[in-house]
Amino acid sequence: MNKDVKYLYIVIKENKVVCFDTNLKNFVEKFLLIEEEARNYDYFYRKFKADDYFEYKTKNGKSFMMQKMH
Repeated sequence: MNKDVKYLYIVIKENKVVCFDTNLKNFVEKFLLIEEEARNYDYFYRKFKADDYFEYKTKNGKSFMMQKMH
């Protein structure tokens, strides 16, 4: 990975990468285009601060795996 890139944020759905970015704000904006019900930046900031990998479920039952790579 490029040494100037600190993190890579990834969304995985059904074993396929559906969204990624190196900046969390841009990552959340892109994810909102895929899933309009998604939570806001602050939610994902707190989740990624606590863990590098977690499952995100929407109110309508969709499931996404979120990952932060160093």
